[in-house]
Amino acid sequence: MDAATRVEGVCAEVFGQRGFRKRARSWYRTTSAGEYQVVNLQRSPWGSGSCYLNLGWDVDASSFRSENRCLLRLRAQETGVVEPTRLVRGDGVTEVEVPGTALLDEEVSSTMPEAAFAAEVRRAVVLPVADLLERTPSIVDLVPFLTAKPWFALRDARAELARRGHELPAG
Repeated sequence: MDAATRVEGVCAEVFGQRGFRKRARSWYRTTSAGEYQVVNLQRSPWGSGSCYLNLGWDVDASSFRSENRCLLRLRAQETGVVEPTRLVRGDGVTEVEVPGTALLDEEVSSTMPEAAFAAEVRRAVVLPVADLLERTPSIVDLVPFLTAKPWFALRDARAELARRGHELPAG
C-alpha cells in the first residue's frame, strides 16, 4: 500500500470526526463562520506513491470546489503547524528528526509498520492540520498568518480581506 493510500485512511478518520464530508480524495465542510474549507490529498504527479496535503479556504460555501479554486490555498507544510517526527535511519539504531511532511513520502512511509505509520502521520500531520482548520473557520482568522507571510495571499484573497477591513503588507 502506497503512502497516499495509507494517509487517506488517517485523513478520512480525523476529518470525518471534524464534520468534513468526503469527495474522492478531498474533505470539505461549511465552517461555523458559514465559510468553506477543503483538504485535498494530492498524489505525486511523478507516480511515486508520495502525496501532498493541500488546504483551501473560501467565503462561498454554496458548493464543493477543489482547493485550487479557493480564495486562499496552502500546502500543509507551508502552514507551520506540521510537527517534526523522528525516524530510525537505515542502521536501525540512529534516529534523526525530520519534518513531519516527510511521512507523506513513499520512501519513508514504506519503511514503517502500518500501525506505527498511521499513529505518527495522525500525530505529526493530520491532527495539527485539523486543529488549524478548527481555529480558522473564516478567512479573516488567517490574517495573522498572512501578515507574517503575505506572499500566500493572492489578489482575490487580498481583495476580500480588504473588503472586510484587513490590509495585508505587500507580498
